[in-house]
Amino acid sequence: MPDALVPVERLIEFCVQCFERLGLSQDDAKLTGEALVAANLRGVDSHGIIRLKVYVDRLRAGGVKPHGEPTVVSEGPAFALLDGNAGVGQVLSAKAMRLAIEKARETTVAVVGVRNSNHFGAAAYYGLMAVEEGMIGFAVSNAGPTMSPWGGSRKMLGNNPLCIAVPAGRERPLVLDMATGAVALGKILVAMTEGKSIPTTWGFDSQWLPTDDPRAVIEGGSIQPLGGYKGYDLSMVLDILTGVLMGGEFSTSIRGLYQSLTEPQGVSHIFAALRVESFIPLDDFKQRMDTMISLIKACPRAPDAERVYVAGEIEDEMEARRRRDGIPVNDVLQAELNTLAQELGVASPFV
Repeated sequence: MPDALVPVERLIEFCVQCFERLGLSQDDAKLTGEALVAANLRGVDSHGIIRLKVYVDRLRAGGVKPHGEPTVVSEGPAFALLDGNAGVGQVLSAKAMRLAIEKARETTVAVVGVRNSNHFGAAAYYGLMAVEEGMIGFAVSNAGPTMSPWGGSRKMLGNNPLCIAVPAGRERPLVLDMATGAVALGKILVAMTEGKSIPTTWGFDSQWLPTDDPRAVIEGGSIQPLGGYKGYDLSMVLDILTGVLMGGEFSTSIRGLYQSLTEPQGVSHIFAALRVESFIPLDDFKQRMDTMISLIKACPRAPDAERVYVAGEIEDEMEARRRRDGIPVNDVLQAELNTLAQELGVASPFV
């Protein structure tokens, strides 16, 4: 069966209806649905609607609380620490980034941490919230252990993501959205659902040997760290900045997204916003960013390179195409979403 091309708004509405059936308010359901589909729009299918079923499962099992509202643990002019009370990761994260942006308008830089949260999806969604306000945005999270320490043979660290998003003028914003493993776990899940092999640089099997079988990575193996020991070190530092510093769970005390569905994951996040205009007029900064981006993209190409890209450019171009043509959904995921539609009593997005 060929991929179905589903209009963006139809896919968002499907997600919204599913989340509302499970107790989320209309606003929270819309935000979470938009955040999921935003990942698909940018071509980050590993963090898009492929995650809808496990979110639904965790909401039904009680590991995610539909009305989990954050409470303030501590706060000052340029910072805040929120307890997420096991709520929806996207809802908690968006509130935390909005608070960081609000505080940064007065203090230049503001940092807001969240503990006792759940999976928050694609980090770029939150970084771009700051860009829309003319600020530089930062978003970091820890995650359940899927990666071993360098030289170790047990999963003890998450494939922890980092996003830095920077506004520009005529050029697109620069958006670095990366994890500390060689690849996102979701991309390995996508390959598994599509019956495809993966590069042997992506993961280890249960014997800690490189494998091209995505199922071997998922079922007993681990993700390979990005750049060997450097990815391991960066993952550990991000775990410190989130779980350790925020007083939340870290390392092996975090529950994986697909494990212990009845229990909160205990994920921690940290968000920051930097007000550009405290240092330089925003228009001047954007012009300088345009100059830098143009300079980098004008670099002579390597022999086999189609063109020189900057961070986020491929995703922005993908978003333009998918807004026009729709979001592709493979037959395995179509069947999964149709089953969810039947279980929850909502209309299927495939009509």
